[in-house]
Parts: sequence; structure tokens; C-alpha cells
Amino acid sequence: MRTAMNLATVFSILLSGCVKSDSIRTASPFEERRLDGCLAILIDTSGSFANYWDDRAYKLFLELSESYFVESRGGDNRLVIAALSGSDRVVLFEGRPSELQNRFSSPRELSDFLLQQSDANSSRVYEAMESTLGFVRSIPGVTDQTRLMTVVLSDMRDSESDQTARKAKGYRMLKELKQYREAGGALALYFVANEQTPRWRKILDEAGFEPGQFVIENELTSTPRLPQFN
Repeated sequence: MRTAMNLATVFSILLSGCVKSDSIRTASPFEERRLDGCLAILIDTSGSFANYWDDRAYKLFLELSESYFVESRGGDNRLVIAALSGSDRVVLFEGRPSELQNRFSSPRELSDFLLQQSDANSSRVYEAMESTLGFVRSIPGVTDQTRLMTVVLSDMRDSESDQTARKAKGYRMLKELKQYREAGGALALYFVANEQTPRWRKILDEAGFEPGQFVIENELTSTPRLPQFN
């Protein structure tokens, strides 16, 4: 129950800060409007990370939502919420920022849904990253002009014990990272375990990310550094 309450705090800014708009999106089969921006939030719900949640996450989301969505207010934006756990199902929500409020009446309802869809017994970091980034690139209306940012809240410890399998999954993720970066996507990793930081700096370097296009932080702060957009 403690984890659910902490996740509820995380999502409260997304629910309470949204403005009114249409209900859950139904895509037109004939028209495709270019999206101005897409913010994807990949949240670690595994046992290795869940106990780290506290009020700092609320402040982080406040800053992220203000910095990202205010700039493109009035445009057509998408919010993606995904879970990093042992489950095959990664992406749990995709819609306009305001549609989150239409689907979930409270932060607790959303956090309960997230936890119900997750498997806390393992952390499939590489697979969750690959799935989330691939999903973002495939959203109708995403073009080379769409501002893409993916935020990952995780210690980034992958639980795969088979070294051969982990390597194969890592290379598949690396391929997706390269395609995401080529599409202009920015990446922010927050609360990364200290021993994982060198690994992820090397991964992002191999994917072609330049300084400023990504951020790696070891803590959750109320004033996080954000990637830059071209």
C-alpha cells in the first residue's frame, strides 16, 4: 500500500494540472494532424526501485509538466505513460494530457491501475526502453518536427541474469535508441543508480546522443536539468 500511495503522489500533478478537452481520442481514418509534442514517462514499478518513491517525485513532475507542456500550450500534444517491470505490457496510456483526467478520476485510481498492470518481480529495463521508444515513434502525427521527450524514472538496473540474453536485448534497445535520436528525440534518466551511470553514458554515446540531448541524474529534484531541443 505504501508504494501505491507514493505513485498516487507522482500522478497527482498530471491529473490536477490538466485543462478540459475532448474525451479519449478516437483517431480519424482520413485526417492526420502533425503533433507538436509528445512526452513519454516510463516509471519503474519493480521491487528494486519501488521503495524509493517519495514527495520528491511530485516536485519533479511539476517541473517537467510546466517546462514541457506550457511551451506548446494550444498545440496538439500527446502524453504516454509506461511501466518498467517484469510485465510484457509496457505502454499503459496514450492520449492528450487532459485525457488522463477523463480516464482516471483520481491519482490513486491511476496508480492502482499502473500497479495492477505491472510485475514487480523483475526489471526489464532494456525491453521497456525499446518498447516505449518504438511506441512513441509510431504514434500517428509524429514527424521530424514533433518535440519528443522521454523521461525514465528508474535505477536502471536490468534484472536479466542470462548474460547472453541481456546482451541481445541491449543491442535491440540500442538500435531503437538510435532511431529515436535520429527522429530528434530527447532523453532524461532520473534517479539512476550511481554504478549504472557510466554504463548508460556509454550506451547513449553509442546511440549518437550529443551533450544537451540527454540528461542523466542520480536523484529526483524539484529543479531537474532538462534536455534541449533543436
